[in-house]
Amino acid sequence: MLQELKFQVSTAVLTILTLAAGVSAVINFQQQLRFRLPDDGVTWIDRAGPGGGSVVQALRVVPESGAANAGLRAADILRKINGLKIDKALYVPQALVRIGVWNKADYAVERGGVEFKTRVIVAEVKRDPAVMYQYLVGVGYLIIGLFVYFRRGSAQKARHFYVFCLVSFIFSAFHYTGKLNGFDSVILFGNVAAGLLAPTLFLHFCLTFPEPREWLNSKLRIALLYLPATVLMIVYIGCSSGIIRVDTPLVELRERLHSNRR
Repeated sequence: MLQELKFQVSTAVLTILTLAAGVSAVINFQQQLRFRLPDDGVTWIDRAGPGGGSVVQALRVVPESGAANAGLRAADILRKINGLKIDKALYVPQALVRIGVWNKADYAVERGGVEFKTRVIVAEVKRDPAVMYQYLVGVGYLIIGLFVYFRRGSAQKARHFYVFCLVSFIFSAFHYTGKLNGFDSVILFGNVAAGLLAPTLFLHFCLTFPEPREWLNSKLRIALLYLPATVLMIVYIGCSSGIIRVDTPLVELRERLHSNRR
């Protein structure tokens, strides 16, 4: 009786999570089709400025981009966009989203201690075709998981397998659009969390199906399987919230490696 009650409760919870994930994926897919992420062609980073403050500096300017055509160069300091003061690199995409793609934006830029103005045509980031393919992969995961769970839901590890399929669906069907709103932030968090959790769930399933390994009978040892993903998730939350700061040289190294690959 107790076992049946647990199965019913777990099924109800998984059903609610599945519906929520499915609706969110559909909304996210619609946003992917409608929203165009604006881009000026510059990688902006936060640099230490005079007096202990910070400035927003161009690390890399893509050739033939809107910024390059407007005369911007690497090491230029951005002061304002359409009169809006830019104190952090994060403010740049926020300003560009408000302006919209294929519109003109007035940049106030400083170079060599001299400030000047220029007009940048805001372009759009090209949609990656692989993203659409990933939605199909996610639907495939969900269909397989539902088939197994509702056909053999009471079988050993069926619930575990379905949770893995659901998490894989979230990882494949949740994609950040760059709209910078609350829903988009939830989508990004879900994508990152699912990407970290799915490999651990799969490893856990392999180690416990059809029977758990003898050395994995302890709950503490099972919990240790999820420790790396938990630590990485904590680091991600710390970095995204600003609690953990990433040094600028690491950003520069990443951009240099990207440039070399090009």
